[in-house]
Amino acid sequence: MVATYIAIIFSFCFHNTVFAQIRIEPKPPVKRSVEVEKAREQTRWMYKNLSLEPDQYEKVSATNLLYAYKSDSVEKIKSKDLKTQSLKILKESKEDQMKKILTEQQYKQYIAHKEKQTSQKKSPFTGTYLGN
Repeated sequence: MVATYIAIIFSFCFHNTVFAQIRIEPKPPVKRSVEVEKAREQTRWMYKNLSLEPDQYEKVSATNLLYAYKSDSVEKIKSKDLKTQSLKILKESKEDQMKKILTEQQYKQYIAHKEKQTSQKKSPFTGTYLGN
């Protein structure tokens, strides 16, 4: 009889620890695209180096993420010519949006940084070198 009570108590304790472990396991990290990560890096760089106002920061962040998601969609296009043309249009559209959000001086700094990094074959805003 005592052995039965001990077995019941043991199984109850063991059962609860298993459920407790299941409940506290962390969720797997959400996979983010490379474009989204680049957009977040770009936003951080712009905040740090362009002295963005809070409302500018919100708009820049939203714009960078929007165009990152659009770029991800374009990357799925099979036709290389169509993909290149679509990415060019997206880039121009994004630059137009940035021009509206940033002051003239901020926009000049933004463009100068992008051109400098591109001429050095670095990925703008991340500091990593592009493959040959």
